[in-house]
Amino acid sequence: MQPVSPRDQILDMGFGFMRSRLLQVFAEMKIADYLAAGQPVPNTHPPSFHRFLRACATIGLVSTQPDGASRLTPLGELLRTDTPGSLRGMVTSVFGGGHMRAWSNLPASLERGVIAFNDAHGEDVWAYFTKTNPAEGEVFNQAMSDFSGALLPAILSSYQFPSTGTIVDVAGGNGTLLCAVLNQQPGLSGIVTDLPFTIPAAEAYLAAQGMTHRAIAIAADFFTTVPAGADTYMMKFILHDWNNHDAGRILHTIRAAAKPDSKLIILETVVPAADEHAGPARIMDINMMVMTGGQERTAAEWHALLHAHGFTIDEIVPTPSPLSVITARLS
Repeated sequence: MQPVSPRDQILDMGFGFMRSRLLQVFAEMKIADYLAAGQPVPNTHPPSFHRFLRACATIGLVSTQPDGASRLTPLGELLRTDTPGSLRGMVTSVFGGGHMRAWSNLPASLERGVIAFNDAHGEDVWAYFTKTNPAEGEVFNQAMSDFSGALLPAILSSYQFPSTGTIVDVAGGNGTLLCAVLNQQPGLSGIVTDLPFTIPAAEAYLAAQGMTHRAIAIAADFFTTVPAGADTYMMKFILHDWNNHDAGRILHTIRAAAKPDSKLIILETVVPAADEHAGPARIMDINMMVMTGGQERTAAEWHALLHAHGFTIDEIVPTPSPLSVITARLS
């Protein structure tokens, strides 16, 4: 097998956006659902749609049968709405809509140091998804839930959460992570806290998981308050949304609510120092710069951030996923 030339590598990267767009449209139009059901995809132009599916076969979403029909591959199955661990929401959200418009505005961040999303849309991502475009916000929330669900096995197989006491999932959405942790540790009780509009969904999810006797949902803004006196506080993919100043405000809130012996568990990406081990972390860092003005952090940056706000890191546990488990205590 001949090595790929630098020229071909550049061209392959340059055409990568076309593959991403094929993937996103395949997901957005629910094509996997229709193919699985043996139904025609509505509102499509047959000759154009045939060419589209032929292109999707080249990226592995479908395979072309002898009769010319397209059949879902295992990759395509992951874009079905009803597939456990579906990535349809993630692909639809991240590769389209406001997210892609922000990435198109990446030079604004590089040239002026602004948040590309805010510069492109005239508001931050939170206002955009909750007020201006709530329908897209629902897709984004589902994408984050799906992504979290896909990461949970890696987290739970790599780290044993505390077996007793009360754990607070700060900005925990609908409680997916909290319920997974409670299932791992039957002696643990929990609280999921997030902004008021998320609480009905969290209460419904806790009820559906049979956790109402062990967990509750409480509305709170982590910049001002979180439930006090818990044994453990955890956050997943929260601090990376914020610059050091605002991440410090969140840590200050938790420190003020914590007991002297409370534990802090942070589930986040740790950016590797070496180029050859960087994986997706450095690209995810640019995504945070573009979308929220936040950042992914190296181990040294995590130590510095936590130390500056009254915490000492005990350990950083890698997992077979983009996430590591960072455990800390009050200094």
